Amino acid sequence: MLKRALRKIKRTVITFIYKSHINGDAILECDKCDFLKLKKGSKIILNGNLTLNANRFGKNGRSSILRMDENSILKCDGFSFMYGADIILFNEACLKLGRDSFINSDCKIRCHKQIVIGNDCAISHDFTIMDSDAHEICGNRNTKPVYIGNHVWIGTRVTVLSGVNIGDGAVVAAGALVTNDVPAGALVGGVPAHIIREKVEWEK
Repeated sequence: MLKRALRKIKRTVITFIYKSHINGDAILECDKCDFLKLKKGSKIILNGNLTLNANRFGKNGRSSILRMDENSILKCDGFSFMYGADIILFNEACLKLGRDSFINSDCKIRCHKQIVIGNDCAISHDFTIMDSDAHEICGNRNTKPVYIGNHVWIGTRVTVLSGVNIGDGAVVAAGALVTNDVPAGALVGGVPAHIIREKVEWEK
């Protein structure tokens, strides 16, 4: 009972501190060790709970970071990050997080324009996703939206780069570097990732 009460108080405090940035009736769940830097005009739209510290047991020093630059938007339908998440939304960027999806520990998200992660996705440890090269090469930063469909399984230490579309039901093998689109229901792997098998099925 005491733990529940303390958790409710903590949620109320978080909601009060960031009330100008949070819309919706759902909950932003984080611990006092997590770091949130929400700049002017940034918005978190909660259609479902957003958890930043799932599976962080006790005071083990692990924390998550959420930085949202001016006028950026995070839309969440019910998504969990495990401990060690490192998330940056740059100016006017939009990150959309689907329902009943999660990313395991130590992920890195760099959203310059738009990143979308669908419903019912399972994404493993050390995942990196970026929708831009960040630095210019011949005057081009290669900033293009990234879309991950519904019911996608992504293995440990996968990197997804700008402009990639991963279709519904796809599986990305551990260690893959995804630079091109992945068809729905395909299994891909390698550096760079290539199709290993088509018409795969998987379950959580």
